[in-house]
Formats: sequence, structure tokens, C-alpha cells
Amino acid sequence: MDSESMVTNETSTSQSGLVRAEGLWFADGGLVIQAETTLFRVYRELLALHAVVFRDMLTIPTPDDAEVMEGCPLVRLPDNAEDTAYFLKALLYPQFFEPFPAPTTYPIVAGVLRMSHKYDVEALRKRALAHLSALFPTTLDGWDDVSLDPTFCDTLPSYLVVVILARQVDALWILPHAFYCLSREEDADKIIIHGDQGLELSAADKLACLSGVRTLETTSASEVLEFLYDPRHIPGCQTPAVCAEVRAKARFIAEDSRRYFRGNALDDVLPLNIWRHDDWSLLELCCRTCIAEMKVNHQKARQSVWDELPQIFGLSSWAELERMKAEALQ
Repeated sequence: MDSESMVTNETSTSQSGLVRAEGLWFADGGLVIQAETTLFRVYRELLALHAVVFRDMLTIPTPDDAEVMEGCPLVRLPDNAEDTAYFLKALLYPQFFEPFPAPTTYPIVAGVLRMSHKYDVEALRKRALAHLSALFPTTLDGWDDVSLDPTFCDTLPSYLVVVILARQVDALWILPHAFYCLSREEDADKIIIHGDQGLELSAADKLACLSGVRTLETTSASEVLEFLYDPRHIPGCQTPAVCAEVRAKARFIAEDSRRYFRGNALDDVLPLNIWRHDDWSLLELCCRTCIAEMKVNHQKARQSVWDELPQIFGLSSWAELERMKAEALQ
């Protein structure tokens, strides 16, 4: 390669608007990566070792007219600079992105997951999926668990963003839970139809989500409240007249709470939370036999809704989704 060619293809780091990524510019690195206006100088051997796509890319001989920066090949990625930074830090700094249940944030998990899925870094992809799957469990017991990492939860954006991420990386077992969470957000219909943060659901997911919301707030919610009036007479009831009256009043209150007004959160009209722990105080005058039977029937109804959740949103069964999850995380 002659000196004129070297000058022509050398890109300067002082080029207007370009910045070096803090902690990801190594003077002895042999490869410069540009994502948006951010530059990363890293070790090409390390990338080739962990990322199949980079390995294939870097085994191709560098052409004489290839663009270089400070004597290193320059690779421009079409990816988000923040995602690229998280991905490279996860590769280079072991403590930056540790396996679940180590604390992390949603932006880190999402960035590492998108990049590791795209560039085929299996270990990081599994690690990111484990974090995301912990936030969106596939069981009702997991749904009821409130011990999730608060740092992760506090950085979670709109659930629409999670749905789109799950589609991008084929983490389909996330979708029933994420769709349900999206359905209970304020202005859920508006978000589902028009999108949020510059992102929008596919037409198929819009239809599935809107149809699912209607099923949840009508049929499914009614099924969960059936324990208040079915069976009408619970075998072994010790105070039939009192229990019947108390159950009827509780049913009226529960049904009245399903009234919807624009702008409110939908959690109180959707089945998994339409009857909360504190609501059992409405039935405190019922006999022990009735209370015990109603609690069993209520939980059975909630479990039935959970079991049907994938089909409600037009997805594969939990059994199939669990198979996908196990295969992806093994």
C-alpha cells in the first residue's frame, strides 16, 4: 500500500463530533469500532474469541483500501452507541455484568441482549436472558413474588419496549407476562395503538394485545370473582344466612370496582389483581369453612387465568414457551 493510499484511508479521531468511549479505548487495541459518534478501541482477538460474527468478519483479509484509524482497521456498526458500550464492557470487564441474581439495570440487560443476540455471543445472551426472565417469570407464583431487584425494576421503561425486545431476540416466553403488564398501564390502549418512546408494536401484536385486554377485563375478571357467588351454598357452612349476605355485599363491591374511567390504571379491573389481599376483610364475618373454600376457589380461578394467558394473547401454550425458555438458557 503506498503512502498516498494510507493518507486517503486514515480517519482522524479528532474528526468533528466523534468521541472516545470512556474505559473502552485501549492504546494497544488492534481494532477501532464506531457506533453512532462514539469510538471504541478494543482487542480484535478478544472479539473474535467470543463473538462468532466478529470472528468471521475479522478472518477476512483486510483489503488495501480499507478505512483505518490510528493504524487500526475501522469497523462501523449500525448499532446504538449505548448498547455497544454495554456489550463491550460485558465482554471486557467480568464484574460489569455478572450472572443473575447479581444486581443490574434494564438498559444494561437490554443492550447486552440485543448485541449478543445479533453478534452470536452465546454466553452473554444466556446471561442477559436469565436476568430478563427473572423479571418476567412464567409461573403464577413468580408473578406474585415481590422480591425482585428494585434497581432493575426502577429502570424498566414502558412494557411495550420489553415486548419489542422479546420479539427481537426470540424470547417468546416473556410475552404473556409482558403483554399483561402492558395491558394494565395507564392509557394502555393509546400505547398499544400508537406506540411509545418512538417504538410501535407490529400490527399482529396490536390486535393480539387489544383482544387480550378485552378478554381479561370481561370474561377472565368475572371468572376470578365467581368464588363470591359459586357455589351459592358452601357445604359445611356454619352460618348460612350471614355468609350469604356478606358474600352478596362483597360481590357488589367487587363488581362496582370494575368501573373504568379514562386515565386510571387497569390493575383493579384485570383478573390477577381484581381481588387483593386486603379485600378479604370484606368477608371477615363469614364462617371459617366458607373463608377456606373461597380462598381455594379464588386461587384456582387465578391459576386458570394464568394458564390461559398465552392463548389469550394468541401465543403458544406455556408448555411450549417453557420448552423454548429451557432450550435458550441451558
